[in-house]
Amino acid sequence: MRRSPVALRIAVLCYIGVLIGVPLIFVFQQAFIHGFGAFFRALRDQQMDHAILLTALVALVAVPLNVLFGVGASLWIVRHPSRFTRVLDTIIDVPLAISPIIVGLVLELVYAQGGWFGSLLAKLGWQIMFSFPGIVMASIFVSLPLVSRQVIPLLRELGDHQEQTASTLGASPLRIFFTITLRSITWATAYGVSLTLARVIGEYGAVLIVSGNIALVTQTLTLDIGANFENFNNYQGFVGAVLLAMASIVLLLILGVARHRERKRNEYLA
Repeated sequence: MRRSPVALRIAVLCYIGVLIGVPLIFVFQQAFIHGFGAFFRALRDQQMDHAILLTALVALVAVPLNVLFGVGASLWIVRHPSRFTRVLDTIIDVPLAISPIIVGLVLELVYAQGGWFGSLLAKLGWQIMFSFPGIVMASIFVSLPLVSRQVIPLLRELGDHQEQTASTLGASPLRIFFTITLRSITWATAYGVSLTLARVIGEYGAVLIVSGNIALVTQTLTLDIGANFENFNNYQGFVGAVLLAMASIVLLLILGVARHRERKRNEYLA
């Protein structure tokens, strides 16, 4: 295998170090500057505990819904191409092109009490804005394409030969999906899930608009971090930032190790 030039490796490592490594080291250093005892005492803060719980609940709702949509939309777009699915393929990317602040404003204009559907929902006793449903909607919106953008290219590369063969042999569509399709897109879906989870728990702009940023009510962990820095409670903010960073890092490490073992197992079986 041809080795990459030393200069190229140094440039890449320096680039990553400046953009990712140094900031992460600084955040961890500030969070543990007073020792582990102070760090764990900060975790017992009532406002932070509520923000962590709310963030976890939002992720438990938003991530599975986006996974179901992402896999279903990917199968529809790839296996049943048409003019409509081409339009859908384009629309799915819209959240990537719109600022999260704009996403929050649009949701507020539509679902607030003075919005298009807000007054009707209020009459039915449903409150979307400044509540849990609004936070979930904003989180789903900003992370909508992340699963499908991992699955669609893989489905196109794999084709549908195995699925057609199984169908010819009499397998039901449900059995084909679980034994062939889902198995072939497992890792693409897993990476999509990790990206979706990271985006959901780390979203700030859209959630800030739709939640109202009410402490102990609608304040997620990212909003709690922002509030701490705004109130010059920097240490508590760094503790929250470390929690978010550790969650993403641990998730990516688990996925990396699991995929490495899967590759080794496949090589052994081959």
